[in-house]
Amino acid sequence: MTSSPKTGSYALTIAKDCCANVSYNLLFSGMKLILFACFLLIGVQSIVVAQSNQYIRVKAGENPTNSVAFNERYQYPVFTMGQLVYTSNKSSAARFNYNLFLGEMHFINATGDTLALQNDPTIQLVVIGPDSFYYEYPKTYWQLVSSYGSAQLLIKRIMVLIDREKEGGYKQSTGASAIRTTTTYSSPNGSLARLNAHSDMIFSKKVEFKLRDTNGKFHLANQAGFLNIFAKNKQVVKQYLKENSINFNQEADLKKGLAFCATLP
Repeated sequence: MTSSPKTGSYALTIAKDCCANVSYNLLFSGMKLILFACFLLIGVQSIVVAQSNQYIRVKAGENPTNSVAFNERYQYPVFTMGQLVYTSNKSSAARFNYNLFLGEMHFINATGDTLALQNDPTIQLVVIGPDSFYYEYPKTYWQLVSSYGSAQLLIKRIMVLIDREKEGGYKQSTGASAIRTTTTYSSPNGSLARLNAHSDMIFSKKVEFKLRDTNGKFHLANQAGFLNIFAKNKQVVKQYLKENSINFNQEADLKKGLAFCATLP
């Protein structure tokens, strides 16, 4: 039995519509897949970039003083005019910069040489542009973050040696499979040149915090430090720190705690 021309034409139209829908769905699915792949690629690249900025690798045999870029060795992109202030309030001007690897305050003298400030107990602070670095004898410079009445929040930035990779055959670093026990990098003047010349060295930036009272005394940025500075309201402060679960390793939490303490009578 043959179908009428009208019925056949109707069936053909339905078939064309179905094919069109299938093609559209396939095209739409393909576009979604491509978009997903693009977003995934961007995400992976972002993660790689973020991770690469966290660490600095120094190849075996290289001296970090020479091989690491200037803006990774120093806090500021250039040596900047500042003031060295003594406890006697006398001061002297020079171009300063803070060395992140050595934890030292460097300056350029009249002949253009780069030198480190000596460990002098009469130094009070170094001012570089808008920033103030309070000196804690014998060798630590703490940058002022903010002030809260009778307390100041200070921060120290420094590069620490987190890993060394053993030397493999033919004096080549063997990579991550040969990571040694993590060690903390100490920074007496010139120590960078004395690190193991046959190992790749991996550095990471570390931050530490301290508190400073109105008498110029430094305190650890922990509960004891808070209670020492705000001894007048010791019980109130202790209760606040407990109830708010202050993390003493986080700048935001320290600011929050100090802001509260500054409101106390």
